[in-house]
Amino acid sequence: MREFVADLTEGTQPADLPDELRTGPRAGLIKVAGAFHTIDSHARLTMTAAAVAHQETGAPIAVHLELGTAALETAELLCGKLDVPPDQVILGHLNRNPDVRIQREVAETGVFLGFDGPSRANHATDWRLFDGLEALVEAGHGGQILLGGDTTTAAALRQPGPSYLLTTLSPRLVKLLGGDVVTAMLVANPARAFATSWLK
Repeated sequence: MREFVADLTEGTQPADLPDELRTGPRAGLIKVAGAFHTIDSHARLTMTAAAVAHQETGAPIAVHLELGTAALETAELLCGKLDVPPDQVILGHLNRNPDVRIQREVAETGVFLGFDGPSRANHATDWRLFDGLEALVEAGHGGQILLGGDTTTAAALRQPGPSYLLTTLSPRLVKLLGGDVVTAMLVANPARAFATSWLK
């Protein structure tokens, strides 16, 4: 927890430097990861630390869901047991587990829903993205959906990338869902999810 708070309030640093030499940029959110289809002991420990750091700083928590699994369990732990407000939780990679029923159940908890893989080449679940997004919007959860590119590694940068969202995916989604809904997914929803009003 101390490391999360320090990264948020003082700045990031390599692990081998003392705290007083923190010179890196301050983190904008807390990032943790779950395990495949479960919350293992390490994930539970880091999510608990993230919840405490959130309570101390107000920073949102983003969660890497391994292949999009254990989303409901993660929402229940963070929001139900650890008292993190749902609108301060972002669950990522939901497109990698395209179970519409689970996605809707997760949406009903109030968390933000990250669909951040459609710009990656050859993801077997991409063709299901439109049906999943349409179902969530029809159920009233359009204000919780975030679209992204997940291009943070060298390998990922060789994929079509974020521009794909604007040049290819967005026009198709506009035809299906309407321009206002898609603009919310790309602009308004992320602005709320990643709000930095907590920064001092």
